[in-house]
Formats: sequence, structure tokens, C-alpha cells
Amino acid sequence: MNVDAFETLLEKCDSQCSIDDKTGYVVFRPLSYKAKQTVDKILKDNQWNQLSKEAFIELYKKHYPFLKARREIKEKKIKEFFTMSPKEVANLPVEAKLDYMEMLFPLNQTIGETEAACKGNEKNIKTCLFNMDFPSSFWDKEKKSAERYVNLISKQPELIEKIKHWEKTTQEEKKAVIYQAAEIFEYVYGVKLNIAFFTQEEERAKNRENGLPEDTHIYGAYKHGDTIYFNEERLQSGDNFWGISVLFHESTHWRQEVETFEDPIVERLMNCNPNFVTTYEKKLGNKTEYEDFYTIDPSERHAYGLQEYVEGLLTEKTGVEQTQDVTLDEETKRMHNKAFSMARLTQYRAAK
Repeated sequence: MNVDAFETLLEKCDSQCSIDDKTGYVVFRPLSYKAKQTVDKILKDNQWNQLSKEAFIELYKKHYPFLKARREIKEKKIKEFFTMSPKEVANLPVEAKLDYMEMLFPLNQTIGETEAACKGNEKNIKTCLFNMDFPSSFWDKEKKSAERYVNLISKQPELIEKIKHWEKTTQEEKKAVIYQAAEIFEYVYGVKLNIAFFTQEEERAKNRENGLPEDTHIYGAYKHGDTIYFNEERLQSGDNFWGISVLFHESTHWRQEVETFEDPIVERLMNCNPNFVTTYEKKLGNKTEYEDFYTIDPSERHAYGLQEYVEGLLTEKTGVEQTQDVTLDEETKRMHNKAFSMARLTQYRAAK
């Protein structure tokens, strides 16, 4: 195995390699769905499915000088990045910006390492993320698929009746809308989804366990693995498009993890791990520049841009006007306004 393959294997797997008790072979645990695809190919190409602990150690010793030299080069480049002015960072080619984000936030990074990379360097990291855009051809293709999703939604009369009379729809019926929208999403994009629900108190308890501030923002929905989790309270109070458009938003994140995009720049944008930075931002609990990292994350700009497009199409195709969520707190409104604005700006720059 050459040093490139070995380094990739270390970067895309849990650093704590284990040994199978029955076979005595090293067990590699990929850190994501796409990482698993890469790791499986490396193991197959190098006939490494049966690798002993001793053989692994020998390979590590063999490649260590090269790995150390490469790590030193990366550290030098990272230091150079932080000596740049924000203007210099903004003017870097997108490939160079991606190089820096991939070096700063590797897949196998710990939260502590993320915090160390971010402290004192937020300005250049924000500038870098803010100025990484998708090509216009990508948006065009994505919008065509979103149109197909909405067209199929609009042909479901019982679903349309529920969103038309949303305020009279029961909680279980609202959940049924989400399940039905998930089936349509799966049909259009070919990805399997699981749906689950949580209460805000359950989420607060989880945040406490993770050492996050008591007032950490609780999202209306989020994705973990192949499961989309929906906030019961937000579903109850949300607008009539909420279940359909938020399901689309979060399922788009799952696509980002499992789909291989044709454009290599797009593929890298989806996998440069800026979500690590949003975890750092949460721990800061900074409400002054709330969710800055989150709203400039390329994967969020992609999801928010398509979500807004879907909401507009829903009115156009179904003839149902979107209602207002009068219970939405100011903090969430600010975050949504910032996220949708960032998504619009990204599309505007791509079209120029």
C-alpha cells in the first residue's frame, strides 16, 4: 500500500483501531457513509481485509516518516492561512479555500482540536466559508429535481387538503404529511429516510449531557445519520408548509452525505466539514453574532436555497398560500432570515 492510500485510511477512520476477537484482524471504522466507500475500496485494492495488528504496525512504521513530513507541511500552510488578511483569503481560488478547510477540519478531528483550530482565527475561517460558492449549473440541476418533488406533492389531494386546513389538522395528521413527503422524496432522489420526533425538553436534556449552554438554540428539525428528527412543538405551531419544506431541507443534508456529485468542486464543498465549526460556535454561546458559521456553511446554503425554492413552488403548484408561524421566537427568526439571505446571495453570485 502506498503512503497516499494509507494516509487516507487513517484520516477517514476512527483513530482508535480495534482488533476482532475472533479473527485477530484489525477492524477499520469509517467516519461517514462516503468515507466507508473510500475505505472499502482501499482495503479491497490492497487485499487488506485480513490485516493483523503486527502487519498494521509495520505499515505505520514504514510510512511514518512520510506522514510526519506531510503533517508538518500542512501545519505550515495552516499558519500561512492565519497570517493572511481577510481580503487575501476572499480572493483565493475556491480550490485553495477548500484545501485550507480540509486541512483545518479533517474528518477524524475531535471537538477539542476543532476549538483549537478556531480560537482567534474565526475571521479568516468565516471569510473563507462565506466566499465558497456552488456553480450556477449545479443550482439549475438541483432546482429541476426540486420541481419534480413539488409536482408530485401537488398531485396528492389528501395531502393538499391537510396543508390547506393546517390549523384544523391534528398532530398525528401533520406527522402523516411528513411521512408522505418522505416517501415522495425517496422516490425522486432514491435515498431511504427514517423519521423520528422529539420534544424540546428531551433536546435540552441532551444538550446538558453534551456540556452545551442551557439556552442553546433548539432546532425545528435536524438530521443524524439516515434519520430526520422533528421537533414536536415546532410541528404543532409551524406554518402549513413546514412539514413538507423542512423535510426537504433535512433530507437534502442526507443526500449531501450519500450522493456523489458529478462536479468535483461541488463534491468537495459538501464534504469539507465546516459543520465542525458550528459545534464550536454552539459551545461559545455567542448571541451577538448568532449562527454565523451555521448560515455560511456551504451545505446549509444549499439546503436553505432549495427549501425556499420549494416553498415558492408549493404556492404556485397547489394554489395554497403559506401561513405564518406567529409563535416563532425572535432568535429563530433572525437565524432563518440570515440563512435564507445567505442562500440567496450564493445563488446571485453563481449566476453572475
